[in-house]
Amino acid sequence: MEIFSDLEKNGCMGRIISVEHLNEIREEIESRHRKGLFDETLYQEVLTSFKYRKPVGLPSAKSIAVVAVPQPTIKIKFHWRGRVFSLILPPTYIDYVKIDRYVKGLMRQSLRPKSYKFIRAILPVKTLAVRSGLALYGRNNISYIPKYGSFHRLSAFFTDYPCSEDQWQEPRMLPKCQECRICVKACPAGAITEERFLIKAERCLTYLNEKPQDHQFPGWVDPLWHNAIVGCMICQRVCPYNKNVLAWSEDRGEFNEEETEYLLRGEFSGERAAKMGGKLKRVGLDLTLFPRNLKPMLT
Repeated sequence: MEIFSDLEKNGCMGRIISVEHLNEIREEIESRHRKGLFDETLYQEVLTSFKYRKPVGLPSAKSIAVVAVPQPTIKIKFHWRGRVFSLILPPTYIDYVKIDRYVKGLMRQSLRPKSYKFIRAILPVKTLAVRSGLALYGRNNISYIPKYGSFHRLSAFFTDYPCSEDQWQEPRMLPKCQECRICVKACPAGAITEERFLIKAERCLTYLNEKPQDHQFPGWVDPLWHNAIVGCMICQRVCPYNKNVLAWSEDRGEFNEEETEYLLRGEFSGERAAKMGGKLKRVGLDLTLFPRNLKPMLT
């Protein structure tokens, strides 16, 4: 498709659906809420921020473009008590503003000399990706794309580009997930269960460790479960669909002993906090996560 030609040349993938499906996207989320499939706190914190309408800045929007950009695991080193800890950020936690800008640039380039507008869509991007055929659901409720598995970041944009080929379809799951239970057995928190395909997201380490540092981890969370500074990679590491990308990583930063001690102390103010905040931002992190998420990884 014309709109995605330059994306594909650069290893990215995209699909397009009509804005006429906005109500169906809303209903897919809201129907699960009415059935009691979402924890109410999680629903209020995470799932009520979506905007199921055309943006004010683009009332002529005709389509929603959803794009997958391959992205590696990020490695960050922390020096602590004479040791070096190489900790990780799962794919999707870094460069999101840069990636959105990059994606919009490639789509505009594909459509030159015509000029179309693109405004980021605040919508459930996994739902968009699966409904457009760009991705398939895994049993862990993560979206998977060809070649790169779950190692990608999703972006979505409203655009006035005409949707001449609406790619809306029924959601599908990875074929092997019908019989495979590897992720169910691997999840220490019991977020992925046998009795239903939708995970219990309120038990997922990703949901729990994305909260700010003034939220304590529930008592049932074993500190040994923590495996990433933010998010969780346990189910992705054991998934057969990721076997070819597991080793794909990128070193992004390093914090010396003094900096690590400062993060663990958790007292952030003044010029030093601003400086540290800038360094963290470059590796996809911010001070709201410390010392809460770092402590269990270093002890």
